[in-house]
Parts: sequence; structure tokens; C-alpha cells
Amino acid sequence: MNHDKVFQLINPIIEGYLKNLDSKGIGKSLDPKELRKYFSYSLKESGQDDLATLEDFKLVLNSSLNTLHPHFMNQLFSGLNPWSMSGDMLASLTNSTMATYEASPVATIIERELIRHLCRFIGWEDSFDGIMVTGGSNGNLVGLLMARNKLFPEIKENGPSKNNTLTLTAFVSKESHYSFEKAFNLLGLGLKNLINVETDQNGKLLTQDLKDQIQKSRKRGETPFFIAATAGTTVLGEFDPIEEMAAIAKQEKCWFHVDGAWGGSVLLSKKYRPLMKGIHLADSMSWDTHKMLGTGLVSSFFLTPHQHALRHSHAGRGGGSDYIFHESEAGAWDLGPSSLQCGRHNDAVKVWLAWRSLGDQGMEKLVDLLFHNARTAANIIKQREEFELLWDPCFLNVCFSLRNIEEYCKPEETLKFYQQLRQSLMASGKFMINMATREGVTFFRLITAHEKQDANIINDLLKEILTSANSKYI
Repeated sequence: MNHDKVFQLINPIIEGYLKNLDSKGIGKSLDPKELRKYFSYSLKESGQDDLATLEDFKLVLNSSLNTLHPHFMNQLFSGLNPWSMSGDMLASLTNSTMATYEASPVATIIERELIRHLCRFIGWEDSFDGIMVTGGSNGNLVGLLMARNKLFPEIKENGPSKNNTLTLTAFVSKESHYSFEKAFNLLGLGLKNLINVETDQNGKLLTQDLKDQIQKSRKRGETPFFIAATAGTTVLGEFDPIEEMAAIAKQEKCWFHVDGAWGGSVLLSKKYRPLMKGIHLADSMSWDTHKMLGTGLVSSFFLTPHQHALRHSHAGRGGGSDYIFHESEAGAWDLGPSSLQCGRHNDAVKVWLAWRSLGDQGMEKLVDLLFHNARTAANIIKQREEFELLWDPCFLNVCFSLRNIEEYCKPEETLKFYQQLRQSLMASGKFMINMATREGVTFFRLITAHEKQDANIINDLLKEILTSANSKYI
């Protein structure tokens, strides 16, 4: 393969794509059967020439959704910092593996510096540890694993089968991310032992119910060991009372984890960091910078104030020391023993380049702007008689519905109507926005994670929703 030749072919395609980024829209979301008609996905016995592969490149690029466009409001991220994009290209160009310092010296130092810098915003300066992970879900898994191994090291050595009398229980908000269920499943802790705590009408965990659930668990002969707060719930964007929960965790001798995958970046803003008051009291935290800061998938961190805790939790009996992890001054910098992965992509450089470009002040301005866009969207919706703002947003989640739904469908068909309405929006290629159902109420969930989602774009979205809602094709 000739790298120079390939890049000569693709560079004009990439430049053209980026030049027309705003004008091309987000693209149509087609069903699988229709999308498979566009071109052949099959892998063949014989290869093809570079020009044929270039056509494949263009087809994939032009058939994919443009998540960099401000009309993409579907997930908890939108847009991409251009230096982060260049960092991803740099990571592929160097093809570093993050297992050892000797294979990735610069990348290792960059990741460690990022971890140190993020921990400073949490309040952990004297003692800290961390690792980049494959997403917030993986960060929550690491938190549970570390808690179990720290509090019950005998389980790490002997396995749960030799501790049949010990039933470990964990406590999360009923609005918490589903990744805690996956983590409990992976760790063999039993899904019934993951206990959901009640929330108020805005989705904030009720500390009195947390206390009650812990006491009920103890009366059943169980062993509470883990409490998790959510900093930015998936649907409403609510923040659990971290400071109060930390006090309960300390009293109950439980590990206290904060899932800040969505909302962790509020710590960069002096104005909004009080949403996470008490975060310095946590034992661990998940933080996805790709969500609010546009640093590109995947830019996820697991952080803890317990120095060297990751190695102690994850390392086995010295495996790998005879062929990859060698004792030396440089070997002390190895990140592999602190990770659940061995070979690992260099995700740090794209975050680092974006941060070097903007600095702490630029990151703070970005966070504040995203909050401003959320308030703008909420105020516009309030002023429109056709729509109803269901909750005043405390974060970037703006949840709203059509006010007089009976004008569009029968009450029992509301869910189906919203599904069809959303599908119509996606099929048009103009907007992508998600929906949710909470306590029997179905609504749109708008996420203002893109810095360009201003009043004009919000008004265009609402206009498009009404046009689709009144269409005979819905």
C-alpha cells in the first residue's frame, strides 16, 4: 500500500466535505433495507484497485449522518472541535498503543497530564489517579469494580463463589444510566441487588429514600457497598445532591461514585459548577469530554482521588511482566496495568489539542454558551402557543411537547404519533431530535450540545415539527 497515493486521493474529498459542512444538512436517516440498496457492503475474495476503494470511501462519507451539524440534536453530543478531529487523525497516523510508555511516550505523558488537569477541577490535587476508558458506561463499570476490589479484596482473589453468605448491594437513582445494570451483570453481582432510589418530579435523587433503602438492605442481611450519584440525567438533565449523598456514603462506609459522563464538564464553569457541589468528596467519577466539549468520540475518563488504586484493582498476579510490562524507570509510567484494555487507541491527543487551542477560559466560555442556548430554546418554546415546555431545564436537556396533542391524534396513540413524527423529521434529513417517555408522558428531548444552536435554529426546528405534524403522511 502506498500511503501517499491514498491520501492524495482522499484529501480533496475531505476538504470538500468540510467546506460544505453547514450547507449539506445532517443527511437522511434511512431504514436498513433501503440503505443496503445504495451499494454493496459484502467483502469479496479478491481485492479492488484504489479508485474503486475511493468510491467506497465517498459512499460511506456521503451516506453517514452529519453529526457535526447543529441540526443534530439526537444524542448527548453534537459537533466536533476541529483540533480534536486533527488529533484523531494524528492518533491514526502515529498508531500508538497506550499499554506501555516505551511504545507511546508522548501520548502517555499527554494522557497523564489530562488526568491531572481534570482532577484539579474536581478538587483532587494532592492525590489522584485516572485512565481514559471506552465511554461513560465503561467508567461506571470501572467504578463498581474498583469499589468491590477495594472494599472486598477477597472476592477479587477467590471469586464470589467462596463468599456465598455475602450479598453486595448498590444504590442508584431510578433515573440513572442503564450502564449500571450492564456493569452489575458483567461483575456477576445480580441485577436484583442493584437498587433504584426514588427521585423527585425533576429526576433528582431523594436522599431520605436512599437512607431508607440502605437500611432495608441491611435488615435483609445484605451488604451495601456502593452509592452512585448522577450528574446530568439522560432525559431531564438533573443533578443528584452530591454533597448530601457523599455524607450518607461516608456514614454507611460505602464507595461513592459520581456518573458525570454527561454533566461533568459543568466543573469548568464558575457559574455552573455549583451543580456538582461536593464532588471533591467522591471516591470516583466518570467524565465524557466528547459530550459537552466537542472533543470527539470517544473521549471518556475515569478519575479517582485514590492514588495507584487502578493498578491495585485491575492488576492480576503480575501477568505480562515477562513480555510487555518491564521493570524500569519508564515502566512506572505504563498505563496498561491501570486499564481494562491492553491495546488501546490514543484518545488523549485529540482532547489535549482542543484544550491547548481553547485553554481553560475557552472551555468555560463554551460551557456557558451551551447553557445560554438551552435557556434560549426554553424561552422560545414557552412563547409558542403550539408547544409546551414540560420542565424548566437546569442543564442542556430541553423537554417539550405539542400542546394540544388531541388535534393530531387520539390520546392512546400519542406514543405512536411521536414515533412517526420523529421518523418524518429524520427522513427529511433536516433535523434529528430524540424523544422520551417518562411516567406515561411522551415528549421531545432537545439537547443543546452544539455551540451554533441559536434562536434561528430552534425556530426552524419548531417550524419543521409543525409542518411534519400537520402532514397527511404522518
